[in-house]
Amino acid sequence: MKLTIMRALGILALSAAAPAWTQTCQTRDEMPEQARTAVENAAKQTFDQATKADANGLKTNSTPALQSNFNGIAAAVTDNKDALAAATPQLRTSFLLDSGTTPNSDGNFYCGVYGAKGTSSGGAQFSLPGLDAGKKYAVVIQDFIGAKGPYALTTIFEDLNGWKLAGFQIRPESAVGHDGLWYLKQARDYKSKGQSHNAWFYYATSWELLAPIPAMNTTLLGNIQEESNGVLPKDVPVEGKPIAFSAGGKTYTITDMSTFKTDKNFDLSIKYSVASTGDFNATQADARALANAMVAQYPELKDGFSNIWVHAVDANGAEVVGLVKLK
Repeated sequence: MKLTIMRALGILALSAAAPAWTQTCQTRDEMPEQARTAVENAAKQTFDQATKADANGLKTNSTPALQSNFNGIAAAVTDNKDALAAATPQLRTSFLLDSGTTPNSDGNFYCGVYGAKGTSSGGAQFSLPGLDAGKKYAVVIQDFIGAKGPYALTTIFEDLNGWKLAGFQIRPESAVGHDGLWYLKQARDYKSKGQSHNAWFYYATSWELLAPIPAMNTTLLGNIQEESNGVLPKDVPVEGKPIAFSAGGKTYTITDMSTFKTDKNFDLSIKYSVASTGDFNATQADARALANAMVAQYPELKDGFSNIWVHAVDANGAEVVGLVKLK
């Protein structure tokens, strides 16, 4: 998930003074031993079922709400089958959340002790609006090494006379052989050089790799967001708002810019709107022209990326892709 997604979800940078709330949250060290053991055992069982690709078992142990919309979980298990196979989980931490009798609409839970420099070690903030009143929930984060590197599995449970699975997400913790802290260092280096495009996308990648789920924030994640605020380029669309990019006497309506990662390459992906993709060759040439114009205006992209993929997308969703190699 990108920093723009983090903003869309309303996740706030941590501050010294948190607002009043009715929800409560306990860190792993604060949780009653019985509750901590039960929650973490449920997480271990979930991990074991996932390694065996036992979607039916996962569904049986899920909340009724999740059972009625289980396709996403089943797909996540299938998509990560190779990474999960024979993996051994390492518990990172857990949290116990209580929605209270009158939950706040913002759904913000503050876990840990807050001070001038953010939260204490092991603390976090969660943005989970819409939870039922008077309910207990738990978040458990487990790390494991998969076929293509390290991953984090985050599970959310609801207490229904026993902990039932209410959320499940697997996220890679590395890209092209590097972890989130490496991308953070690169982002800071690019920022110091005035290369705002490279800095922005490396900050975004750092955040994605370090955040177990988009709805979670920590002091480090908040610092990444804060640092990135000053480098957002004017021609990068955020929060779903297209931007106009002019080059060669033509104006392009860019709808999305994001990173595209493969085993070997760290690439930039651009989407823009076109009236029609009917003429494949002409549309592909136009897409490449946009890529070349972007590189001509921002030669720093040659340092930050291996390739640029430009997707020309029409109103019906049809698209033509133009590729420009930078290395």
